[in-house]
Amino acid sequence: MKYNFENNNFFGFALGFSGYTICVLLDSIVKLNLVNKYPVLEINFFICLFAFIPILAALAIVGNWNTLINNKIHIQLLRGLLAIICAALIINSFKRHALIEIYPILFSTPLILTILSHFILKEKVGIRRWSAVLIGFAGVLIVSRPGTIHFTLPLFGLFFAAIILAVNVLIIRRFANTQSSIAFTFYGTVVGFVISGIFSFQNFVSVPLADVIIFITCGIIGGTGSLCITGAAKILESSEFAPIQYVQLVAGFIMGYLFFRDLPDVFEIIGSLVIVFSGLFIIYRENKLNIRPFVSNTSRIRDMFLRGH
Repeated sequence: MKYNFENNNFFGFALGFSGYTICVLLDSIVKLNLVNKYPVLEINFFICLFAFIPILAALAIVGNWNTLINNKIHIQLLRGLLAIICAALIINSFKRHALIEIYPILFSTPLILTILSHFILKEKVGIRRWSAVLIGFAGVLIVSRPGTIHFTLPLFGLFFAAIILAVNVLIIRRFANTQSSIAFTFYGTVVGFVISGIFSFQNFVSVPLADVIIFITCGIIGGTGSLCITGAAKILESSEFAPIQYVQLVAGFIMGYLFFRDLPDVFEIIGSLVIVFSGLFIIYRENKLNIRPFVSNTSRIRDMFLRGH
């Protein structure tokens, strides 16, 4: 008897939790083994290259190659270009900062998305969501601590990465009905692979066999994580799926300690809690108002590393 996974919420939650945890594992491996050896775009190039392994395998298993037929190539090119810039900013921050410092700032994306949705999509934002946005940004300031030695240029770059992620979500909201999620992931990877390859060629660093194995592992992990998140988004309702992204913050704290022995200080704990609760409140209000909640997505490797972060 064929089992219908698409009607199984438990399977959807399992995919979502696994996908976001896998993506944190990818970030940890890149930070631990690659970021201090290779240029940022070269790292992105190889991860995109080997991410094709699980992505093409999934397409072969499903057998629906027609999903790649696309009449919005310019949109895919734009998303791919934004993803590369986002990936460069995030990977660059790995050199100076711990995961527990990086993730809370990236989770300001729902706050930024609310602002952009109001001014670009003309969505009505009430006093409660505006209040949540202001409180959430207060949490970001608590984590980043501008004006102190803790605040660096790479950390400042993460704010631009969060803005890019928000713009990517706006694009997905606009074209979600005409583009499949696997097409978003596939073309984002293609664009990331080509452009990263072109711009990393002049400063290309030779890769020993041991690091080739690490790159292959990262590509497979990244592609698999993206597919898990895509599958979860397909199975679950948006209101069920959106909060799962915060698993990434918890996993970042855990893996930050396991890999790097990093522990959050009181500012990072308080700031992260403020950001999370603000983001969850915005998701709750958007669900109540029947607005599609923020989903960091399929695109955050994910577009950040296929990066569908």
